[in-house]
Formats: sequence, C-alpha cells, structure tokens
Amino acid sequence: MASKFRLVILIAVVAGAGAIILSARGPAPREIHLVGRNTTFYVEGAADPNPILRVKPGESVRIVFRNADAGMRHDFTIPDWGVESSAVAGTGETAVTFRVPERGTAQYHCTPHATVMKGTIAVE
Repeated sequence: MASKFRLVILIAVVAGAGAIILSARGPAPREIHLVGRNTTFYVEGAADPNPILRVKPGESVRIVFRNADAGMRHDFTIPDWGVESSAVAGTGETAVTFRVPERGTAQYHCTPHATVMKGTIAVE
C-alpha cells in the first residue's frame, strides 16, 4: 500500500514539474500559414497576393510555409531579421519560428524569386 502511495506522489510531482516548465516557456508561437503558388505568397485560405503580415512586438511567430508549385524551389526569408526557412523543392512544407523585434517593418521574400515573391511584415 505504501509503495502505491509513493508512486502516486511521484507521478503528481513529475506532472507538476512538467506543467511549471511548460508555463515558464510562455504561450505557444502564433502560427501564420503561407502558401507559395505561381511565384506568389498567399495566406492560406485568402486571395490577396503577397499580403502584409501583421505581428506584435516581442511576439513569438511560427511561419508554416507550404510550396504548392510542384516544379519550383521556394523558401521564406526576412533578411533584416535573420529569419530563413529551409528551401522546399517541389511540393512540401517547412516552418520557421522567430521572435518579433520591438518595432519596425521589414520585407519578406522567397530567395529564388525575390523580385516577384515578396511582401511586407509590419510590427504593430
């Protein structure tokens, strides 16, 4: 009986410690889903090409980028902020997580198609 009680206490302590560690990390990053299609960025489910992405100062953001162009290589970068996803050759998906600076705007783009596949990310 005592060993079962000790096991229950141990499980409760471990679970409590895990909850404290998770809460110390803060909230999960906000995800923005982008699709690369016809050498253009779109927010998933929206029709505006190369949209302005609006983020908050200090926010943790995860860009999930899906390449829908089967025969092309795309990535997602914000050069001024040092943000760069891995490249996706053909259809597939990648993601990159970053912390938003306290202010400013920057340009995001696809490295191989930077002249047409680009937009603005604004800290508001």
